Amino acid sequence: MTAQRTELGALRARGAIVHDWFQGYHGAERVAEVMRSAVFAPDAPPDIYTFEAAKELLPPQLAAAIVHESWIANLPGIRQRGHDPGRWRYLLPYMPYYYRRLDLDEYEIVISSAHACAHHVRPRADATHVVYCYTPMRYAWLPETDAQRLRGIRRATLRALTMHLRRLDAEAARRPDAYAAISTAVQDRIRRFYGRDSALIHPPVDVDDFDPAREKDGSFLWVHRLVSYKHPHAVAEAFRGLPHLLTMVGVGPLEDELRRALPPNVTLLGWVSREQLADLYARSSGFIHVGEEDFGITMVEAMASGTPVIALNRGGARDIVRDGDDGILVPEPDVELIRAAVEQMAARTWDAAALARRASDFSRERFVERMLDFVHAVRDGPS
Repeated sequence: MTAQRTELGALRARGAIVHDWFQGYHGAERVAEVMRSAVFAPDAPPDIYTFEAAKELLPPQLAAAIVHESWIANLPGIRQRGHDPGRWRYLLPYMPYYYRRLDLDEYEIVISSAHACAHHVRPRADATHVVYCYTPMRYAWLPETDAQRLRGIRRATLRALTMHLRRLDAEAARRPDAYAAISTAVQDRIRRFYGRDSALIHPPVDVDDFDPAREKDGSFLWVHRLVSYKHPHAVAEAFRGLPHLLTMVGVGPLEDELRRALPPNVTLLGWVSREQLADLYARSSGFIHVGEEDFGITMVEAMASGTPVIALNRGGARDIVRDGDDGILVPEPDVELIRAAVEQMAARTWDAAALARRASDFSRERFVERMLDFVHAVRDGPS
């Protein structure tokens, strides 16, 4: 059966989505849900395969669509329970083999939603297999990134596995029919590590959840996990002595250390609801994001709220923030550079409506449109 589009533009072919794992409902998991609910037609919903899923943390319809997990990942002491992460990540060396052995013969279209091993699957010969790639597997190709977050035996084990994982990953990358990347930075990695071209399809952002018409109060906002590569210490220190307030939102291992060193004009909140976050975005006069990301959904959310962004001039920020139009790009996450950017941002007037229009380029609707065009073109071939 040839893939078709309904009036809604959704695919009606028998399909499967293979997603690495569901440890919560974060950026990649939200993308998988949009694929499930909008890329495929309502009367032809895809099945979802994964290695491990904390279903209690997922929307019910997404959880119900998961038809297969690894039995090993569900063993007592291994499985994730709620926000307790479990130990299933220690099974990373086994994951490529798990995905290679999945039986996907009933599916005409297979979409691998991958940042690790999901693209190792082997659909039947006449099926269309496309990969939506958040990044080539960091453990194999960018081990120094994750090594900075690990200690002791886990760090040594990762180093020992790197070459083995790289060989398996490069072999797997030759088989899919086509790749799509979430950003130009990821496109470059796919080209360097896999030797393949890829389409550019930015992730979907629910831009309509945010209000660009609210009056700004002159304060700044930072929203991330409290980990070193997000540079929370540098951001907080940049505000010391400035006549501006900064609200930081996040949890993580650096929380206690950061709280002890906060300047008096900086407030650190823990977890906040989606509604509270939207309110913070809407009234803030500037948003700060100086960690290097594969994409960076929070930057789009800020712009959808009419708030300009101070961002690091690397990674996904280059796709989102146009220097001088949507915010200010800084070359390094340096205290003095961040401080100068804050003062520069506060000194000028920003067009909230224009920022919101720019954010609409990354909307859910645009993602679905681009993803459908991509899958349809790969399946049907040149017209």
